[in-house]
Amino acid sequence: MNLDEQPTGKSGKRKITADASPGNTNSAVTPTGTGPDAGVIGWEDPFLLEEHTDLEKASQPGDPGSRTTVLTQEDQQVLPEGDTELEGTILGRFQLRKVIAQGGMGIIVEARDLELDREVAIKLLRRQHSGKAHLHQQFTNEARITGRLQHPGIVPIYETGTSSDNRPFFAMKLVKGKSMAELLAARKTTQDDLPRLLNIFELVCQTLSYTHACGVIHLDIKPSNIMVGAFGEVHLMDWGLARASTELCKPVSEKLSETPALPQAENIDSRTGIAAHDLFVDLPDGAVWGTPAYMSPEQARGHCSDVRSDVFGLGGMLCEILTGSPPYRGANFRNVCLKAIEADLRETYAALVNSGADGVLVRLAIKCLSRDPDARPADAGIVAGELTLYLESLLQRAGSDLERFFELSLDLFCIAGLDGYFRRVNSNFSRVLGYEEKVLLSRPFMDFVHPEDRAQTADVMSRLLRGQPVVQFQNRYAAADGNWRWFEWTAKSVPEDRIIFAVARDVTDRPR
Repeated sequence: MNLDEQPTGKSGKRKITADASPGNTNSAVTPTGTGPDAGVIGWEDPFLLEEHTDLEKASQPGDPGSRTTVLTQEDQQVLPEGDTELEGTILGRFQLRKVIAQGGMGIIVEARDLELDREVAIKLLRRQHSGKAHLHQQFTNEARITGRLQHPGIVPIYETGTSSDNRPFFAMKLVKGKSMAELLAARKTTQDDLPRLLNIFELVCQTLSYTHACGVIHLDIKPSNIMVGAFGEVHLMDWGLARASTELCKPVSEKLSETPALPQAENIDSRTGIAAHDLFVDLPDGAVWGTPAYMSPEQARGHCSDVRSDVFGLGGMLCEILTGSPPYRGANFRNVCLKAIEADLRETYAALVNSGADGVLVRLAIKCLSRDPDARPADAGIVAGELTLYLESLLQRAGSDLERFFELSLDLFCIAGLDGYFRRVNSNFSRVLGYEEKVLLSRPFMDFVHPEDRAQTADVMSRLLRGQPVVQFQNRYAAADGNWRWFEWTAKSVPEDRIIFAVARDVTDRPR
């Protein structure tokens, strides 16, 4: 068994590729960090610190432990020479532009739909695989599964076809944005951007919950397969390894001799239009598919996988959100693979416990990362439910705390609009000025300002409009009893929302 490596471009990362020919009984590990096209027969991991080493000691032919990846030189080329010259090529109704992502099995090309005048993404089987029937089937099934799973979190498929050199392709929505892996890598600490990342993770769980309800498992859940669009839309990408969960539990001979069935197939067909045969792929016995750093123990060992393998992947993502690292991390490729096969999660559990993250999230991550599938949540829907409940309780708790602070403070708190009206005032405004709240909200707040202070107040408003904070500004407000009260203000605006947050202190009795 040989492990071959080569640079993958300017990044300096090395890509390991594998033989996926019919004669090879072990399939390959998929790439991580390569964008939406995490292909079937290559693997790349940004967490590897040393050069990849031989796996022979960990995986001898005929040994139960050999259900790992066997790597040869056959599919080593990162990008076929001809594929670098795709710009301007016409493929059906699409004009190809530039390669935007690549994996072991296919490349993603930005293109123009000439009929509908829109940008699309084309996924095209790589040239060196054009003669491999099993990869044609794999590629076609990805398009069918993706196209028939109708959910906002799954990229829609527009069209399928075959190129002139016998390579299948499909056109899909072009998602512009960043992967979750990029968002995680941009953080300086694990607390940075945490609320946003948890909201993204919640949407991923909900999308996966839908696919699990349809009897489909993804088998490559990881941050680099999550795309976050420019307007916050979240997509679960790369369905190249997706399967009907029951099919992974049967030997090839059994799969070839009977018609495959899906869980509650009649419901699946009526809800999604997915037929069981669309989810059937001839997988070698004991084949290993996935990304080692996020792979469930049963998946790494080539054993039966079901929706709980995806739940493990969700746990891996949550682990990386909370700790900054995936479940398995090692000095080299062999070390990471061995940890996945042996389910060596001791360091991961310790890192989660010591992360300082909320205990609810830590417990959820550890539960999802259980070595025993029976100890994990039964499917992604349960994970989504627990996370949603946590986030809602967090918002309610924060809202309740803020409400108490707002109302019980001895200062005068208000939220005002840049249109010159109060949006909200706390009870101290009514207590100090003597007006009912509805009176304060119904009139421009400048009506209450002393005439001699209005010009200076208007100047302060213009500074707030430009986003500049205000500290210790004083003016006089009219009270209902005919007197004037001196207020000292601290204020900050949010110009994009056109609101001002301000707090005033009654300093009328302060010597002048």
